[in-house]
Amino acid sequence: MDVFVEQIVKKETTGKDWAVRIAIGLGMGILLAVSLFLFLFVFPLLGLVLFFGVIWGGWYLITNTDCEYEYIVTNGEMDIDKIIAKRKRIRLMTVKASAFEDFGEYENAPEAESGVTVVSALGVGETKNEAGEITPLKTYYADLKHPSAGNVRLIFCPEQRVIDALTPYFSRQLKINLSKKQ
Repeated sequence: MDVFVEQIVKKETTGKDWAVRIAIGLGMGILLAVSLFLFLFVFPLLGLVLFFGVIWGGWYLITNTDCEYEYIVTNGEMDIDKIIAKRKRIRLMTVKASAFEDFGEYENAPEAESGVTVVSALGVGETKNEAGEITPLKTYYADLKHPSAGNVRLIFCPEQRVIDALTPYFSRQLKINLSKKQ
């Protein structure tokens, strides 16, 4: 029986995102003033084209700060995609659950070794637990050896159904280690 689970989590809007949006807005204001000056006093057609180009470019850049992450688990293989403004998809990585060397809640994670590539696919969201109560998503980590990226620490916020889809494909040693932690 094939296993297929997908989950989308929205990236939390940070202070950096707001700073970028404000900087773009200020830049737009300056360029709109320049285009209005060109329209009124120098080259009306150039000013008009620049005016609408600035509006479109500003909208495009501001909406690029809106990101989501998608976790797709298919038969023990997990694809992690970054979706930018619901118009562009970037594959962050594809990992096999059998390659996980360590896995658990991020708050209990050991310190990452030096030289480890950290892939953060954190989002915000809520999920329903067994009792039907809505709870925020927990942050998990997975340490693994990736074929092209080397030693990687993946930080992500999966729902329980994503964890349940990955768990049967964990290596025997990882299952033993996880049972000792509990």
